[in-house]
Amino acid sequence: MIFVYRKWERLCRALHDRGLHSIPAHEVSKDSAPYFVLKHDVETKVARALKIAEIEHAYGHRGSYYVQAYLLKDAANVKMLQKMQDMGHEITYHHDVMDSTKGNLDAAIAEFEMNCALFETSGFSVITVCQHGNPVVERVGYTSNRDFFRRAQVQALYPQIADIMVDFPQKHSTAYTYISDAGRRFQLIFDPLNNDLVKSDDKNIPIEQIEGLLTYVAAGNTIISIHPHRWYKSGFVAVCKAAIFRVIKCVAKLLIKIPFMKRFMSRYYHLAKKI
Repeated sequence: MIFVYRKWERLCRALHDRGLHSIPAHEVSKDSAPYFVLKHDVETKVARALKIAEIEHAYGHRGSYYVQAYLLKDAANVKMLQKMQDMGHEITYHHDVMDSTKGNLDAAIAEFEMNCALFETSGFSVITVCQHGNPVVERVGYTSNRDFFRRAQVQALYPQIADIMVDFPQKHSTAYTYISDAGRRFQLIFDPLNNDLVKSDDKNIPIEQIEGLLTYVAAGNTIISIHPHRWYKSGFVAVCKAAIFRVIKCVAKLLIKIPFMKRFMSRYYHLAKKI
């Protein structure tokens, strides 16, 4: 599927025409009727997230936008995010505190606390969060950023916060089907809460058409996750960017097998957010 705005608008319109409307993740509870959440990982280019938010708003959808904390240090970004919140969207934290602190839990807690305060002072309540994947990080003593909310100490500190990819089903008494555009194609993700612990990429189910997404949403509780900075107005640009991404991904997979290159790439993992 080519990731262009008109395709996202087509999905939002088709859902609206069927009487199906997204709600933010923080509104989901055990009493929710069958629901779906339009989830967004905002890692760069807030203006593109705003474009996606405007499309959803036009068709009565309210989504959840998980935003990297560094983006809030730019006043222009905060203004755009506040506009998105005024549309009814959830604006909250997309964290990678375990990677940024190399697995040091105390330092991760301090960073998480600091960034939550940044969200709060910017006018955004942190009720649900989502961890960031970071595919090239060299990790010792921990598996992924999911490990942060897997720790009992963190659970005790933040009982009111749920990580969408860790304890959201438990805290909100719900289960869901999870679909992601990671890798620049939609896939039904096998065991999304634990796919960092077991290799399950071969069990993911590709979804090639909008109709496939509609089928899953109509079937019951569903989360559709996208990366707005990878969506474009131009189909030509989208195809070129996807081709470049595939080349970079293949090269990175080869380089990461070399120990010293893996350590080097791990130092600059944050650059992957720009791709």
